[in-house]
Amino acid sequence: MKKKAIMFSGLCLLALVLQLTSAGNALAGKPALKLGVNLDTTGYAAWLGEPELRAVQLYADQVNAKGGIDGHPLELVVYDNQSNPERSSANVKKMIQRDKVAAIIGTSINATSNAAKPIAQADRLTMYSLSGSFEPNYPDSLTFASFVHASEQVENIYDYLAKKGIKRVAVLCANDSTGQTWFELTSRIGKKTGMQIATERFNINDMDVTSQLAKLKGINPQALIVGVSGKANAVVAKNFNQLGFKIPYITGSGNISESFMKLMEGNEPDTLLLPGAYYVVWNELPASYPQRKIMQEFSEAFHKKYNKLPDIYAVVAYDAARIVVEAMRRSKAQGPKDSEKIRAEIEKIKNFPAVYGGVYSFSKDDHRGLKREYAPMIQVKAGKYKLAK
Repeated sequence: MKKKAIMFSGLCLLALVLQLTSAGNALAGKPALKLGVNLDTTGYAAWLGEPELRAVQLYADQVNAKGGIDGHPLELVVYDNQSNPERSSANVKKMIQRDKVAAIIGTSINATSNAAKPIAQADRLTMYSLSGSFEPNYPDSLTFASFVHASEQVENIYDYLAKKGIKRVAVLCANDSTGQTWFELTSRIGKKTGMQIATERFNINDMDVTSQLAKLKGINPQALIVGVSGKANAVVAKNFNQLGFKIPYITGSGNISESFMKLMEGNEPDTLLLPGAYYVVWNELPASYPQRKIMQEFSEAFHKKYNKLPDIYAVVAYDAARIVVEAMRRSKAQGPKDSEKIRAEIEKIKNFPAVYGGVYSFSKDDHRGLKREYAPMIQVKAGKYKLAK
């Protein structure tokens, strides 16, 4: 089958892009079923989009190697949104109007997901966002989302701190969409805990946040929650150490990645914590843990194909592909006209083993499918993940 044209602006993924074919050269006889992939593979969120794309391609290869979806090859239609909301919405329009995809996986971050959402919703196309901050639950929603909900991650953080006897918490959040979500959640949920909460904001592009941290130090905090993902975390951590803080430094699960580990080299706080996923500590889990086998199989398959270990973003993308394809199979979907059937079948999925850890159980009112118990507190020490004690 002839190769599908893939749109990317960056050269960093060119080698991978050239491997993305119209799926299943070994399959013949039945038309391909198209799955759109709208990811932030260049731009400031490229560190998320790259592993996500690799994971979805891995799963597509595995599906086609086993005969496709009821004999139909799975074809990925891949677009780079360049971490740009306008480009993201334009990509979705192309996928719907020109490519006739049955569903879409993406995007990597809240801003590009929110831009894509109204386009997909208006055209009644199922979309599975990979952003932990994206809100998929609203009336008649055709969108789904990855990760344990950010609000439940924050609840887990405060529960952990309460068990440690902590009474005073400082919160520092960026002014981007992710930071705004964390600012609202940490403030609202923090008030319910009875703890003393002090908050500050900073610009996502700031190269120094010493003044904000100095103000927060005034309450003599016993822990700091940092609401930001990516490079800005290294800025905060550097200033945190320079000011002599010796308290737990806690951030979101969006930072579980090899890139984050590299950013923290030389800046890693003495106690670095985040709500994570059981996948990142799968080697610690007993052989009896129900999902340990599929975690190991995914890790080994990803490493074999790409010669690198998958991070949490690869995991959520792989799980999203598994769920969407399972719904495509159950619904007998043939194209965009069947996308609402795909939505309906995802809502019926219960106790679906998650490489993320735990199980997915969706409903009409729950388009995330993961419960808060699947986001355990994780400690980072010398670039390694361990279950926090």
